[in-house]
Amino acid sequence: MTEYTADEVLKGIKEWAEQCYQQAGQKVEVALHGGRFTPADLKRYATAARACRIALEGLRFEVTGRGELITTGQVVVVVLAGDNGKKDTRALNVLQVAGVLQAALPASRCGLALQDSINAKDVRSANLYNAALDAAGTAGWVITWPVKFQHPRVR
Repeated sequence: MTEYTADEVLKGIKEWAEQCYQQAGQKVEVALHGGRFTPADLKRYATAARACRIALEGLRFEVTGRGELITTGQVVVVVLAGDNGKKDTRALNVLQVAGVLQAALPASRCGLALQDSINAKDVRSANLYNAALDAAGTAGWVITWPVKFQHPRVR
């Protein structure tokens, strides 16, 4: 089994998301985000374009009976889309951005040799209302799913 550090998993998921958007014919700015999303982050990310921010949170480590270090965590993706000056379109725009990943996730390994594929029942999504986003004409959604991978042991 392939060993990954957390940053390698994060980078792999970013590349996978970029490929999903490319295959869907959508231009979406995909970038990594190192941790929790604050209201200030969301205000900074408010955009007239389409954007996707990816983080890996809640890492837990467990050593198996074979001495493998298994890591579990949650991928957190914030997708954002503006109304592009067209009143009442941001809700549809952000759902188009979120829908690409949601449709690609079930039974996927996100382009990585993860311990298991993503189970559709474990994918969560929710509308992310924020007054700063609303005032900027931007809508946001959060999508999360668990990942499990083998981490290299430090000896």
